[in-house]
Amino acid sequence: MPVNNLFFRRFLLLCLLSVTVFLAACHDKTLVDNKSAMGTSVVRLGDTAVANVDGTTIYLSDVERAATAQKLIETGAGLKPGDAVFQQMLDELIDQRLMALAALRQSLDQSDEAQRRLAVSRERILSSILVEQHLQKTVNEETIKKMFEAQAALRERGDEIRARHILVETEEEIKAAATRLAAGEPFGAVATELSIDRASRENAGDLGYFTADMLTKDFTRVAFSTPTETISAPFETEFGWHIVEVLDRRDGRQPTFEQMRGEIVNFMTYDEIQKLVKDLRDKGDVSLLFGQAIVDKDTPVDMSEEDASENIPQEEEQTPDE
Repeated sequence: MPVNNLFFRRFLLLCLLSVTVFLAACHDKTLVDNKSAMGTSVVRLGDTAVANVDGTTIYLSDVERAATAQKLIETGAGLKPGDAVFQQMLDELIDQRLMALAALRQSLDQSDEAQRRLAVSRERILSSILVEQHLQKTVNEETIKKMFEAQAALRERGDEIRARHILVETEEEIKAAATRLAAGEPFGAVATELSIDRASRENAGDLGYFTADMLTKDFTRVAFSTPTETISAPFETEFGWHIVEVLDRRDGRQPTFEQMRGEIVNFMTYDEIQKLVKDLRDKGDVSLLFGQAIVDKDTPVDMSEEDASENIPQEEEQTPDE
């Protein structure tokens, strides 16, 4: 599943994890229990050994995991001996294994720097494994479909309109803009010059398609009551003074599960990781000895009626903001 791609990228870190087992190795440069050191003394039922390197074993799953981490194959895709990707990854793993064993024989794992780096790598890998297992439980086909169904119910919003607008701070400014439009100046040109809405200004004020509940009620009330290909009179909302031009009107669209799946996975992945971290912080005993905790960053004000944590981003949706 695509979610796992976010975490299997740490290929080199995963390789370092096997080296952490080396800490039990003997200091004698000539006496190294290779199989125990490389973690290959445990039989992997159902896996296929593809190479023996100085008494250690490289398995097919090792090759497939390395290829997945480098995005050479899709998650869950298999490899067979003879495939170009298989040979490339196997060669890399053999070289890596030989270098790791050489480092063991030289007792390089015993230095303070090696111990520190191995500990850091182990910590990162364990945290990644925790996240992976959490996401396997919380972001799967069942939960993804439930999220889509819940969002589909929220998207029963009626017609959509496509409109562009000009947003300024004062009534005098919007009246001046209305005068220019009445004189025949292009709406897009005036919006680009005057509008303080950063989200739409560079697109000639175009907001794309939206439904009546996607933006503030004061704004959509005027926009949806303005006929197509017509410019509204100036009106005020909490964000300033507007003029709206309605460009098109159509029936509300319902995206399919396949169209929305990627966005839902991304949203749920981010949300679940945030929940996991928050829960661990709430339960953990953390004392800051230097510096201070990061507080919520400033976020731009927008006219959305619904909390972002309850909605998946929609295509072509732009939100006028101050």
